[in-house]
Amino acid sequence: METWRVSPFIDDYIATQEQVVDYLTKFSGIKPGDLDANFSSKHLTTLKSTYQKMRFLVDCGAIFIGHGLKNDFRVINIVVPIEQIIDTVTLFHLPHHRWVSLKFLAWHFPKSNIQGVTHDSIEDAVTALRLYKKYLELKKEGRVMDALTEMYELGKELNW
Repeated sequence: METWRVSPFIDDYIATQEQVVDYLTKFSGIKPGDLDANFSSKHLTTLKSTYQKMRFLVDCGAIFIGHGLKNDFRVINIVVPIEQIIDTVTLFHLPHHRWVSLKFLAWHFPKSNIQGVTHDSIEDAVTALRLYKKYLELKKEGRVMDALTEMYELGKELNW
């Protein structure tokens, strides 16, 4: 398989003037100070600016690879044509079975532990790309169904 460079190029944090009551750090990865221009080491931007970047990428035909992208796009209120979305949540899913978390997929296929104490959007993006590469490898070998069946059986044994 060809070598892919893994380099996320958008990791925007939306600055807000409103007071944040709960950052939900475990899930968002955002900590107090991250959204404050006076203290943040993050790339802060406006919602409008980030939306315009996303709109530009959609209009240029960019392919988005990730996990659970349908929900992400819904949250930011942007429509992305289905042919521009590669979503590991659907690639690694058997019909009539539960949806599998990125954390479990990362543990099972690339054998890596992710999402330790807090959420990290870059780690998730890189993991989704690695999973997509694994999916292509399994597809080339004609082993997608076998691999998914094995994964679901192991998940059930471990009580997910």
